[in-house]
Amino acid sequence: MKNFISSLRIILLTFLVAGLNGCISFRSDIEGAYKTNAVKKSKAVPVTVYFYFSHLVQEKGFDVVPKIMQPRRGFRDIFGESMKEISNIQSFTTFTDNENDVDDVPRRRTRDSLKTATDFTIHITFKRENSFAKHFLADLLSYGTATLLPAGFSWDYIVTAEVSNASGKQLAAYTRSASLSKWQHFLFLFVYPFYPAEVKIEEIYLESLRDIFKQIEAEGVLRK
Repeated sequence: MKNFISSLRIILLTFLVAGLNGCISFRSDIEGAYKTNAVKKSKAVPVTVYFYFSHLVQEKGFDVVPKIMQPRRGFRDIFGESMKEISNIQSFTTFTDNENDVDDVPRRRTRDSLKTATDFTIHITFKRENSFAKHFLADLLSYGTATLLPAGFSWDYIVTAEVSNASGKQLAAYTRSASLSKWQHFLFLFVYPFYPAEVKIEEIYLESLRDIFKQIEAEGVLRK
């Protein structure tokens, strides 16, 4: 009976430690960032723009093709803040891919018709990638040792933007990317509030989108 109680205490302690698991996150700089100081072209003719968004996720080694996901929390605010980098947008419309669009004919027609209803289309894709095998092994190490050994995970975030005119001709294309690493360990519970993954991901989204819009503005791509 005593051995049973001792074993039960060990199991409960193990689950308690695992339940108190903490994590800290770090991110890289934005790769492909625009280095030139942008100059706003205030005299550019106002134009209408269609922003077409795709949010994708892919676990390499598990997903054969990228999967459509919902925009992350706060994306509208990120987009609104980034829009300040472009000075000559008279009006704009937006459309975001949904995983059910393949069965929704009206939505697909709307998506395609907006490309010819505005002066320019900017198709922006946010893609998150990671290695399924590496994450599986990191999870195995973390939970197999009750988070007593630190385990690391990493994600790559790639933001692309393709600019085309109303006739469908591509005018420019841009890519920004960054990596996020997250480490799990029960002691990290006490430093987590200073290194949350959520704020790092939002920084990557905002800095990437603002930088792309800054380059679009500086190069005068949205000009009739």
